[in-house]
Formats: sequence, structure tokens, C-alpha cells
Amino acid sequence: MKHALKKKTGIMRLLEIAGEKKGLLICSGILSMASAIFMLIPYVSVYYILAELLSHAADLSSVDGPLMVRWGWIALGSMIAGLITMYLGSMASHIAAFRILYGLRVQLAEHIGRLPLGYLNQTSIGAVKKTLEQNVEKIEKFIAHQIPDMFNALAAVVVMFAVLFYLNFWMALVCLAAIVLGFGIQASMWMGEQAKENVKLYYDALEEINASAVQYVQGMPAVKVFGQTVHSCCMRTSGSESRGQAEKRSTLQPEPPSAMTSSRGCPRATIR
Repeated sequence: MKHALKKKTGIMRLLEIAGEKKGLLICSGILSMASAIFMLIPYVSVYYILAELLSHAADLSSVDGPLMVRWGWIALGSMIAGLITMYLGSMASHIAAFRILYGLRVQLAEHIGRLPLGYLNQTSIGAVKKTLEQNVEKIEKFIAHQIPDMFNALAAVVVMFAVLFYLNFWMALVCLAAIVLGFGIQASMWMGEQAKENVKLYYDALEEINASAVQYVQGMPAVKVFGQTVHSCCMRTSGSESRGQAEKRSTLQPEPPSAMTSSRGCPRATIR
């Protein structure tokens, strides 16, 4: 019995694409995690230096100078090691990203070459150009930056909570509950059906504007010759109106207040 395979979308599809260079990305992830651990060592060094100073606060002449110098060198060495591993991890992820982007563009070009000639009657040249250039380029940010950042953040959080649970179980539990609550509030903001609909409407309108802008610029000589107005480009006008409606709906959508989340980079606009 044949089972229909469900087509992957969203993050799962991005991870599937990134898996084409799995070796480089695993190497990048390991280096990013090592960088996060190295960057935490200076805090340990500061702790032991302060502990030595405070334990001899009454008589600073009895402070163990070589011990403090040793911890200072450890802090410096760990920072340098953290920066080196971060650089190497970033290089590995960028190499993987650009190789994946090259392969995607070649595959898209071959696919376009096999399409029937009537395909462009229903699809604008701007949409095809945007797919080849801008849409593919956006994958680079996820592969080259966000995947290493996820490994880096994961390693830092695991080490941090391991230390917290070792020092004080209940304090660590409270911190963990606060983080889970923050993620829950953020998920309620952006994972609901209304939020998904607004985000989809916004980006569909944005894609329509970007695609039609290419045709609008290319057709400007004809517009000027025949004395037409900006509204003669119906696709561009409808795209602008759709984006305005999407931004208005997104702005008016109620959201729960949260100190754990940030609206930076979200599709928002001020209604004027």
C-alpha cells in the first residue's frame, strides 16, 4: 500500500535543504558549542579571583598573586580560543551555505529551462527573478547564521543550567520556569491561527510588490510614452494595497504583554 509523502514546509524544509552539507554544518555546530563553552570560562576566572580577594580582604598582602595571574591567563586564553572557534565555525557554516545556494540556483535554472513557454503568461518575470535571487539568498541567513547561533545558545544554556542546578536546585528551577513561560507567551503570539494568517498575508503582499516592481521599472518607458499613471500598473497597486491591509491587521491584533519577547523585526507599521 502506497502512502502519500507529506511535503515538508517551513523550518523542516529549511533543515532538509541544510542537510545537503551535513558534514560542514555538524563541524560548524561543534565549533559553535565549543566557542560558547570557552566564552563562559572567563566568568569562572573572575569568580575565583574575586573569591581570593574577598577571602583576604582584611590583609591584601596575603593574597595569592600567582593564583590570580594564572586565572587571568586562563581567562585570556579561553577568550582567544572562543573567538578562534567562533570564526572557524562561522567559516564552515558560510561555506556550506554558499555551496547549497549555488546548487539551488543551478537546480532552479534547470527547472525553469524545462517549463513550457506559456508558463510566464501566468507568472511575472519579477516573481521568477525574485525567486532566483532574493528568495534563495534568504536561505543563507538561516544556514550560515541561525544554525550556528542555535548550537551556541544551546550549549550556553545547558552549561548555565548545569551550574545553576549544581549550586541551587530551586533557583535553577525558577529560572527554567521563567524561560519556559517566555517561550510559551511568544508561541501564543506567533503560533495562533490568526497570527499565521496575518503573517502569511503580509509576506504574500510583500512578495507581490517585489515581483511587480521589476515589471513596473522595466515598463516605465511605455508608461511615459502613453501618458499613463502609476495606477496603470494594476499588479503593483493591488500589491501595495494588500500590504497596507496586512500591516494594519497585524498592528491592530491584540498581544499579551511580555518582558521575555521583543517585537523587533516583526511585520509592524504605525497607522498614520
